[in-house]
Amino acid sequence: MSRLKRLIDQFASNAREKRVCVIGETIIDEFIDVKYEGQSMKSFCPVFRHAANGKERSRQEGGASAIANHLRDFVKEVKLVTNPGNDIVKTRLIDRDDGKKHVEINRFDIKKFEPIEIDAKEYDVVIVADFGHGFCDKLRVNGKFHFMTQTNSNNFGYNRMSKWKAYPKKSACLDLREASLQLNYKTDFASREVVRELFNYEIGAEKLFLTLGRKGSVYFDGDRYVHQPAFKWNVVDTIGAGDTFYAFACMAAEMNFDENVEEIMLIPALAASLSCTWLCNEEAVTLQKLIQHADRFVQDSL
Repeated sequence: MSRLKRLIDQFASNAREKRVCVIGETIIDEFIDVKYEGQSMKSFCPVFRHAANGKERSRQEGGASAIANHLRDFVKEVKLVTNPGNDIVKTRLIDRDDGKKHVEINRFDIKKFEPIEIDAKEYDVVIVADFGHGFCDKLRVNGKFHFMTQTNSNNFGYNRMSKWKAYPKKSACLDLREASLQLNYKTDFASREVVRELFNYEIGAEKLFLTLGRKGSVYFDGDRYVHQPAFKWNVVDTIGAGDTFYAFACMAAEMNFDENVEEIMLIPALAASLSCTWLCNEEAVTLQKLIQHADRFVQDSL
């Protein structure tokens, strides 16, 4: 049995009886298929036409809902605590022939969300994903949980991990831009000491996961440091890959990797790579898909 297959089996066995609660905003990702026709002759704007493919518009559930969907095939139960389905919609004009996104239009029908209180003791794993649209602003979690905040065009610089510094966390997850905003300076986090500085700066977590895009991902727990190179395969779309990584990093953080801590990153990185092989969140990671994806890398190494 290959190392990846062994880890997938270990991961699935550990997760099988877990009761998981995922909290955060559901974001509807809408795609309109178009063809670019060039520049308007009368104004400085691009011109598109609907693609004649019989399926001009499609919708997917992203955000916290996608995180929950990725875990459903692995755990006993997933409870999703989220906003109504059409509050947050991100519409993208996309050319499927080359995968290029031309325009994104956001709609936020944000209401004053009611306070939410969650008792972490009622679940084996509590995962909070704050996408910065207000749903988590009045959230109170009694007990430790896994946490991420997302920086996007709507909340750039405002939705930082520091907002939650008073809460003790099992783990925290940031991407490169979010981590730079947290430290107030731009860096590639290539140095262990910079990662340590981030870990000690208002994170308040036992374990830190940091995603670096093409450069892979990093794990740090105050003592042990692991850099995991990215699994490179045929990339269709990277939207949602960070959320996929986060979903599986939370579960991996619950496992015991004391002897081989470098293995903690393999399943989250593999799942993120798999989610790049389809458009956004049009599919969810399953155990069978993860095994099949691992087989591709095992065969390449023979």
